[in-house]
Amino acid sequence: MHKRCLSDSSLLPSKKRVRVGCFHRLTDGDASYCILQSNRFLEEVPPQRAFIFHGSKEGLLMLCDRAMLNACPFQTESDRTDRTKPGRLVPCRFCKRRHFEGSTAKRLCEEWSSVKQVLKQMRQERPEGRSYYSMGTIQPPYSDSTPDLVRRLIWIRLKSAVLRRDHYVCQDCGDDFGGRRRKIFDPNARRGSGGYVWECLEVHHIIPRSKQGSDHPGNLMTLCPACHRKYTSGLMVEFVEERRRVCQIVRSIRELPDDREEWDFRGE
Repeated sequence: MHKRCLSDSSLLPSKKRVRVGCFHRLTDGDASYCILQSNRFLEEVPPQRAFIFHGSKEGLLMLCDRAMLNACPFQTESDRTDRTKPGRLVPCRFCKRRHFEGSTAKRLCEEWSSVKQVLKQMRQERPEGRSYYSMGTIQPPYSDSTPDLVRRLIWIRLKSAVLRRDHYVCQDCGDDFGGRRRKIFDPNARRGSGGYVWECLEVHHIIPRSKQGSDHPGNLMTLCPACHRKYTSGLMVEFVEERRRVCQIVRSIRELPDDREEWDFRGE
């Protein structure tokens, strides 16, 4: 056996981990995903804000490394000063691990534990019936001060939990998928020649988010794509009618003469 050389890197003192901080990054580290949102909404139901930096599709996050972080014009001076400060690890009583104090991971662990308590409570209250409220609810499963980023991350986990809760069965037509998705034959695929495509289960908000609906498990139900389209089509009709009514009001206001005497500021 030969002796190790003193210049071996394993014997050198380890460097402290330096946080690369930015409020728009998902986690701290050399590379992370950027979640900076714009004021433009995507054409989805429910509508969501688009990301400023995204991948090949607008819904895909883009990886932000050190070079991009240093050249990012959206990074404030406070982010640059916080980047050199090492974070303090604190133990977590929920996952029995350690998180950086004030980090997104710590907040996510705390709020996700409250969501799991709501799921467990609903299973105990409704052991044999449906695991959601037929009329929905607007009560959130987490605190009102939860950041938007943490709510998005919880929604990703909550969708999988709702699918498992409903045993991958459509709660409207009773179609059993046996999993998150299944392969079906579509005669319109491949330019009309037909082929097999994947069909995925979807999670539906009983009270839509546009009407103050929450991500509470009692407000969520599993639906197949065909049943989900029936619910969303009615919602889109209401949205189009409301948009048309607002445009008509704006058009009538613009056609009024620009004279203060013609306006009634008292609303009578």
